[in-house]
Amino acid sequence: MRGLRSPAYLFDKLEDIIWGLQSMSESSDIHITVTKREETGKAEVGRLRRTGRIPAVVYGGGKPPVSISVEDDAVQRILKSEGGDNTIFLLKLEDGKEERRAMIKEMQQDPMTGKFLHLDFIRVLKGHKLNVTVRLEVFGDSVGVREGGRMDFITRELAVEVLPRDMFDKIEIDISELEIGQQVTVADLEEHLPKSGKFMDDGQRVVVVIGVPRSVEEEEVEEDAAADLLMAEQAEPELIGKTKDGEEAD
Repeated sequence: MRGLRSPAYLFDKLEDIIWGLQSMSESSDIHITVTKREETGKAEVGRLRRTGRIPAVVYGGGKPPVSISVEDDAVQRILKSEGGDNTIFLLKLEDGKEERRAMIKEMQQDPMTGKFLHLDFIRVLKGHKLNVTVRLEVFGDSVGVREGGRMDFITRELAVEVLPRDMFDKIEIDISELEIGQQVTVADLEEHLPKSGKFMDDGQRVVVVIGVPRSVEEEEVEEDAAADLLMAEQAEPELIGKTKDGEEAD
């Protein structure tokens, strides 16, 4: 008769099953095949771009980096998926049997044309946290805005450290109850994180604030300026003259 398995063993097996199921749902629909680059000089990079391929590198996962190239269409398919640039997909090396879960880590684009110049892919391993950028979205009719205030959406994305199985692409912020002068900080959004998630930004960083209407601010500035001028005039010292003999004159 076999002995009972320890709780830690059972938990690990359950995690493996969950990881596998999630991988099937997130990655099985997106497979991209990449080609290993033997040459990495400027001439080769230029040739790749002219043929519609993007020079790239894949690294992480305890293995050395590998220089590769990938078709532009494949990258567009990833970015148009539900997870966007946080999508986990299966990356396969051409003429090879090995497949690795990966995600886009960094993209370099031509500022004029928007075309991709270079990509960094990172290998995704079970149990290893990833640093990703999550976009922020606001919704709701703010009380403060209805009363004449204005909404300043200061921070539109945040850096998050999270396990691959808990990956998400956005946080929605309800501003309905915010009044004039109230704000939402990074710390206020921690309840939206999964258990393995952690914000990399300062908790006091302001995300959104309902400010005072501009007309009110301008009136206050004008009133303050007038008050300062009046105080300066009242505080002007009396001038005292002197006679030729050096005595003070009235």
